[in-house]
Amino acid sequence: MTKSAKNNAFSMNKFADGGMKQFEDMVSISKDATDVITQCGSIFAKGMEEMMKACVNHAQTAGEKNANVWKSLMACKTINEFAETQNRIAQESFEDAMSATAQLSEQSVKLMMDCMEPINKQVSTSMKKASAMAA
Repeated sequence: MTKSAKNNAFSMNKFADGGMKQFEDMVSISKDATDVITQCGSIFAKGMEEMMKACVNHAQTAGEKNANVWKSLMACKTINEFAETQNRIAQESFEDAMSATAQLSEQSVKLMMDCMEPINKQVSTSMKKASAMAA
């Protein structure tokens, strides 16, 4: 084999090795991305489950309060007492709704932050890998 042929063979092997390394890196990055998406999905599902439990709890509490509301209203002896009771109940209902809304809002924000954390880590890691490969 001539020196030129050996250099060409060496260059082709080097090129093939470099291409194989890049392919392996791409497969690794794709696997990492898939793992992160799966992790985010699990975090999201768990968070949604907790939020649904909170919604069911609020609905049950509201149902129990509604039963008591009717008892309170039926126990009123005068129109003024009825109006005062109704006003008090409306205020309590509004406060309960605002509290439940605030709780669900906080849970939603926390859930999104928790879901984005693995993605942020993966993007940061991938950027570092890409910078290292480019250098």
